[in-house]
Amino acid sequence: MPETVDKSPHWDVALWETHETEGDCTLVIRTDNGRAFYCQISPSRFHQSPTIKDQYFRCLNLLHSSDEEDDFYMEDACDWLSKPFEPLITRLVPRTLKRLGDELPTSAEYLFPSHFVCSLSATDEKLKTFEIDSKNLDWGSPVMFVKQDFLDDLDRWTQSHHPNEVTICYDNPPDVLIKPPKRVLVDGKDDSQVKCFFKRFEISFGLKHAKMELDTHKRIAQAQLPPPSKTFICHLHGVVRDGNKLAGMLFTWINTKGVLSKARADQSTVQLKARWATQIKGTLEMLHHRNIIWGDVKAENILIDMNNNAWIIDFGGSYTVGWVEKDKAGTLKGDAQGLARILDILS
Repeated sequence: MPETVDKSPHWDVALWETHETEGDCTLVIRTDNGRAFYCQISPSRFHQSPTIKDQYFRCLNLLHSSDEEDDFYMEDACDWLSKPFEPLITRLVPRTLKRLGDELPTSAEYLFPSHFVCSLSATDEKLKTFEIDSKNLDWGSPVMFVKQDFLDDLDRWTQSHHPNEVTICYDNPPDVLIKPPKRVLVDGKDDSQVKCFFKRFEISFGLKHAKMELDTHKRIAQAQLPPPSKTFICHLHGVVRDGNKLAGMLFTWINTKGVLSKARADQSTVQLKARWATQIKGTLEMLHHRNIIWGDVKAENILIDMNNNAWIIDFGGSYTVGWVEKDKAGTLKGDAQGLARILDILS
């Protein structure tokens, strides 16, 4: 019999969202045993509670502006908003028996948690939490639905992995099933496991954006680009998919020091900056020779690995103000414009 321990679930704020024109906010609280609480908070539910209302708007303004005060930080705002839900979480999420050396969680547990919808009210300066009927509430799907012809094409050039087959590796135990997955493992050949970076499809960009990114990676895969040290591209390993529902993409894992930035460049030697400039220019020339556009050219889309190589990432087809002008986005001229600004950092 495996040894077990009685474990109370750990929880934390995984996501928060404020609204431009309203005084409402939404918190997503997750637990490390796979539950999620979608918390709707509105000052309209605060009655005869001016102190609570004032403190709420102090939190809301901080979340909205990110302007931290000397004695009040983002963490303080999230704590004040989330702490009232602790008794509700304790009541609704059972203590669990966990095996010591427990198996890694899967992406399915993160993407499709058991969930509750709740809210916060106040009367005479006393806070109270309660559940809300979630039947008519839409919190957005963690997947995108695609047609069969698109899936058939995917199967011809890349691999698919079910969310249950993608295990998440968390470096920090308190992050388990609370923080978004990044480093994951999937089965490879000969019973080996492949380490990948998991990139969820950004639902805000929509299906068109996802298809554009996948189409670019299809062209990269078919172009048979030379490997490092000729090109440094984070290649697509496969997709995370359940039937006709796509959850995200899997990329070859790169052990990185971080992304390129002016600060990193300023702290680097002339020789190292020249190395990065050569690698970035060389990789982009290889792409352009095969009529493949990078698109969102900017320093943050260059990873610096542990061996001081510069890798190009993110072929989603968008652009960033200050790097590529809108009318040049998705063109050779746009890539050239963004590259010139990157080279300025490295000069």
